[in-house]
Amino acid sequence: MSGAKIIPFAPRAGLRFGVYMGGVSEAHHEMASGKPDVPEEINRVLDILQGDKQFLVRTYLGYTGTEEDTELIDMPSMPDLARYTWRGRKLDLVLSNWDRRGNMAGWVEFIENVIARYGPYIGCLQICEEPNLYEYPGDGRFGFAVENVLVGVKVARQALKHRALSGNVGFNAVPCSDPNDGFWRQLAERADHSFVNCLDYVGLNFYPDVAIPLVGEMPCEVKKTLTEFRERTLRQAGIPGSVPIHICENGWPTGPYRYYTRQADLIEQMVQTAYELRSQLNITHYELFSLRDADTANPDPNHQFGILRDDYSPKPAFETYKRLIAELGA
Repeated sequence: MSGAKIIPFAPRAGLRFGVYMGGVSEAHHEMASGKPDVPEEINRVLDILQGDKQFLVRTYLGYTGTEEDTELIDMPSMPDLARYTWRGRKLDLVLSNWDRRGNMAGWVEFIENVIARYGPYIGCLQICEEPNLYEYPGDGRFGFAVENVLVGVKVARQALKHRALSGNVGFNAVPCSDPNDGFWRQLAERADHSFVNCLDYVGLNFYPDVAIPLVGEMPCEVKKTLTEFRERTLRQAGIPGSVPIHICENGWPTGPYRYYTRQADLIEQMVQTAYELRSQLNITHYELFSLRDADTANPDPNHQFGILRDDYSPKPAFETYKRLIAELGA
């Protein structure tokens, strides 16, 4: 598909906010884990953050190609996830695909079964997790990421429509500086209008000053990343400006020489910049990563992305994010 010209958008009342509710994150090609989730504490702090605004609770399910995954065996029951949707909250449910064999029939059945189980509680359904990331934990490590996205988005849209459900369907990515990147090149070659018509959003995961040290001021870095994603990456892929951007994962961890007050300041700068760009770039959602630390005692910053410590006590950034939601939220 050819690129589409970016069109101007009317000013928006605010962003729709959310947060990854857990503490697990990626650390050095393995998952950074710690204390188990405490659902009662999660709901308590979600109520505080949400206030009277719309709110998304981000969580993840994984498909590896097995029959057990297809049938959702050992995955959360409907009540297990529905309990986080009190007070009108919705799930931002991510379906990653780590199937090395490309079992497309199983992938389709997995998506349909997810919608059958959790559908009424889904606000956003993300097909694949970081399909243009070719190292752990990205779905792009496997050879079927483009096909999984193209098929998965259409299947999800059809399944939601069949059940008269209103969840949004999209996929996400990480920033890419390579104009010849394989995922985006293949997507541009293979996506058609029926795919774009099924696409409610494209998400972006980005973490300034985490893997790569920040150069310059945070607002400039955020503006550069979001503008390049909209005006270069998505345009070259043939995804028009009318398809919204969701900021699906964004955060800044604490740790040695990464101070709690600095976390609060940088989260404010990132959110405020996204808010200021919302009309120009058609940004509708912002979700923070993450609610709590995996392990506050571990000095590795990958274990300390939370705005809460692992005992659910707040860092300064918790009050900052709460205030931003109240001031800037839809």
